[in-house]
Amino acid sequence: MINETFTELELFSFGNSIKKLGASIQRDVAEACKNRDSRFDPKLFPVLYLLQKFEKSTVQKLAENLQITHPAVIQILNKLKELNFIGTMSGLQDKRQTYARLTENGKELLNNWLELYSDIENVNKEIIEESGYDVLNMINSIYNLLNQKNYKQRLDEKVKKRIMSQVEIITYNKKYKKYFKHLNYEWLEQYFFVEPEDDKLLNDPEKFIIKKGGQIFFARINNKIIGTCAAIKIDRYTFELSKMAVTKQAQGKQAGKKLALSVIGFAFSKKAKFVTLLTNKKLFPAINLYKQLGFEIEYEEVKSNYERKIFRMTLLLQ
Repeated sequence: MINETFTELELFSFGNSIKKLGASIQRDVAEACKNRDSRFDPKLFPVLYLLQKFEKSTVQKLAENLQITHPAVIQILNKLKELNFIGTMSGLQDKRQTYARLTENGKELLNNWLELYSDIENVNKEIIEESGYDVLNMINSIYNLLNQKNYKQRLDEKVKKRIMSQVEIITYNKKYKKYFKHLNYEWLEQYFFVEPEDDKLLNDPEKFIIKKGGQIFFARINNKIIGTCAAIKIDRYTFELSKMAVTKQAQGKQAGKKLALSVIGFAFSKKAKFVTLLTNKKLFPAINLYKQLGFEIEYEEVKSNYERKIFRMTLLLQ
């Protein structure tokens, strides 16, 4: 009987539960088979079965068909060779390629084991039918889902989403003006240097951003400003995502992504068709973020008021 504490942990221990179930079944199979034929080893049978089917096979082919590692296949083949159930031979065309094939002893052993194999199959089928579920189809579905997006990727997404939910986005207020300047100075001094064009925007954001139809956003965690960025109106149809800066201590908090999404949402609300931005090739994390959000690199030369080398990325909104 499953105790209450374990029930609370069932979903967390999903993978371990499957592993324990498999180990329990394999243990019972091994014991039952040993009682009927002391030579029967469930770990060896699948390789013997495939060697009969293929007549001869390489390690790679066996590993692919059994979905186990090369070292695991080699270990089984070494055991079978030691028992004189298989022999090895070089390929006719490629002498470097080694093939395994059944010996007469191996063929005789396999024939003796086929009835036992059929009994195991029937018991497994009976258990599955009694459960009322298409277990094999379910397992294959899980494999396919994890092949499309593995467990680590799924867990990373959940963690990032949870962290991002802790980030609060607020819009411009005069009392936050100093953070807009300070955070950008910190960022610029880390990667480049502060240029006259930077100074112009950072010292008077109301004149050059807010009053021209743009907006400035701030990221806040626990009432502490950790990041900022601006939506600068270029024309009726275009906004520029600019002056993105997140304090070094808050890297990994997903503030940059949430700020970028705020600019995109703001531009969309103003019925813009494009969001554009200027970036530099050394800013790998930022470029990857922009690509994830749908921005595409434009390869035309960019004319700008900045000395640092830049290129443009653009997102089509509608």
